Amino acid sequence: GPGSGKGTQCEKIVQKYGYTHLSSGDLLRAEVASGSERGKTLSAIMERGELVPLIAAPSLLLYIDAGADTMVKRLLKRGETSGRVDDNEETIKKRLDTYYKATEPVIALYEGRGIVRKVWMKSRHGCGK
Repeated sequence: GPGSGKGTQCEKIVQKYGYTHLSSGDLLRAEVASGSERGKTLSAIMERGELVPLIAAPSLLLYIDAGADTMVKRLLKRGETSGRVDDNEETIKKRLDTYYKATEPVIALYEGRGIVRKVWMKSRHGCGK
């Protein structure tokens, strides 16, 4: 979820295994920054704390979670320096609520297909589960 450490862990995976990491969040923020019409639409969705619709089905779903309290703390800390419009407490809580409501059924679906790998990232330095 938001603030779970997925960007940090993905960077470690890139360094260790040479994979390419495509961050949908980074790509969306770049489009918003471009000032395009699509960027303006995306900005409105993101400011409301909603999820941007995706159309591709994964072959692997890496589910990184840290628990809601940890994620809120991390995002508020990041918001102190990020300049991101979506790093404030009200929007963070909306994002997490939207995230859990929208994500849990999807996780269950892909668990049924056997492609979900869960990683617990409450600690800054290690993985669990």
